[in-house]
Amino acid sequence: MPDPTYDLVIFDNDGVLIDSEKLAARGNAELLTGLGYPMTAEDCERRFAGLSDRDMVAELRAEGAVLPDDFIEQMYAISEHAFLTELEPIAGVRSVVELAQSRAAIAVASNAPRANVLRNLITTGYDDLIPAAACFSGLDVPRPKPAPDLHRGVLSHFDLGPERALVIEDSPAGASGARAAGVDVIGVLYAVPDEIKPQRHEAFAALGALAVLDSPAQLAETLRQLLPEE
Repeated sequence: MPDPTYDLVIFDNDGVLIDSEKLAARGNAELLTGLGYPMTAEDCERRFAGLSDRDMVAELRAEGAVLPDDFIEQMYAISEHAFLTELEPIAGVRSVVELAQSRAAIAVASNAPRANVLRNLITTGYDDLIPAAACFSGLDVPRPKPAPDLHRGVLSHFDLGPERALVIEDSPAGASGARAAGVDVIGVLYAVPDEIKPQRHEAFAALGALAVLDSPAQLAETLRQLLPEE
């Protein structure tokens, strides 16, 4: 691992801070199956985690899926109820965020709409740790993840070069955006289904991730090594 020189830790949200990937994948699978494009929740999570909704729709349409113009709106409507009633923080991650916050600046970078990110952080109790000004959406830049625009925008906001930041991601798509922006990445698999973990591990390794970790405790220990104490 490199010397601990990071001044900023950028967390992805879904699958890193909050346990939303499974809920979103379940809703997306139900919607797609109802529209005549059968897909399981596992299929959705494996294929689309980390992609923007626009990219997911474009990929499906390129495969021949006939989707209504308001597909994304329907998708949000289905997932919103689940997020309000079932969404939870990932156990053990709050203390990781507290550790990072005590040693560096922190931010959240998600492809989800910013309003959704803020609402979900409130629902899961992170809003006292992560200010709204430190939350960034891929919908507010020209190209969301896996393009580098979102991470570059976060770096610009904090006036930092890419070598001073570290990204925590659960999806190769998000990690690709960070690496394209020149930012180091740690991959986390603690919210990833077991059957997808080998694929994710290989993808993170191919992207040159500093580490690929299986638990919040491992992430905390890694951050202790990488972030200097004041």
